[in-house]
Amino acid sequence: MNPTDEIRELEPLGAGKKKKPFSYKGSVRTGVVLQQSGKPKIDARFFLEALYHFSGRTVYGGFREDAAPRDSFGKWIEQSSPRFNSRKLTPRHGSFMAAILCNESGVRHSRKGNKIVLSFPTIRGT
Repeated sequence: MNPTDEIRELEPLGAGKKKKPFSYKGSVRTGVVLQQSGKPKIDARFFLEALYHFSGRTVYGGFREDAAPRDSFGKWIEQSSPRFNSRKLTPRHGSFMAAILCNESGVRHSRKGNKIVLSFPTIRGT
């Protein structure tokens, strides 16, 4: 079995107490299909664009769909997914995407009050 065919389970990042684990197939390198309604796909290119865009930066998660801060990861997801992904994604999808990046790509997360903060590794050539 190809390791990217395995279903993996993680907890989404977010400030809420009602976080339920989510499942996905794939990886940052090959792209991901979330195992939830509609089977949203996150393309490998979109993960790569996120890593380059936020290289060496620390930003707020901004996963609330109704109030994602302007320079947050969630807002970037919402604005950039039509350009770099095969489907439009919301700031809420950013909570899943960030968890996957933390698990697979060296992104770190922490809390500042009730907000999630993401610290991206520096990518050479950026």
